[in-house]
Amino acid sequence: MMSLIDSFTGYAKRAFTDHKYLFLCTVLFAVFCWIGAYFIADFMFTPQELVDYQYLAQETNFSFFDMAFIIVNNCFLNIVSYIGAIFCGAGPIIDMVINLGDSGIASRATEIASGDPFLFLKLTCLHGFFEDLSTVLNSFAGFILFSFIVRFIKGIVRPSEILADNSLSNSWKINRVHLYESFVIFVLAFFIMIFAGFLEVYISIPFGNFIAEFL
Repeated sequence: MMSLIDSFTGYAKRAFTDHKYLFLCTVLFAVFCWIGAYFIADFMFTPQELVDYQYLAQETNFSFFDMAFIIVNNCFLNIVSYIGAIFCGAGPIIDMVINLGDSGIASRATEIASGDPFLFLKLTCLHGFFEDLSTVLNSFAGFILFSFIVRFIKGIVRPSEILADNSLSNSWKINRVHLYESFVIFVLAFFIMIFAGFLEVYISIPFGNFIAEFL
């Protein structure tokens, strides 16, 4: 068990080292999606739509089935995004544009509709942080996956190192670490999304009501 944990943490650390610039680009694109959506929200809703914005009515009933539905839905989107990375990284890009963009739009729409710039944060600052973190990490994992595919194909067509086996086997031996790194980050993002679902149903709103007293 400890060996498995050590391998997991080792590959996770290596992923951020080997692909630090890719991670930086992922974070920057995520920030761009959120901020960009925040500022275009004014042009996406009519004043009445903002007043009726459904997020203002967010409640929690501490339902296990609600939590299960949220977790299954969000984790399914993570899986689709990750697999979609094989198409030139399209899955992670679309995932960040939609999910992080939706967070930015929701924040601005809630602010305008309620007149309270902190209401969205009060409602989502806890689980929303982990959801967005999961989206970013999952997208990062997807980009590493696409990078692995490119490296793997290149290693077959134009091998840079000559080993004892055929080019297919050689390319796998040279590049498989990137696939392992990708999968480890994907699993990490997956568990963070599960944790976010628990927070959304059981903790987020009570916590938001608590911090609302100080904002």
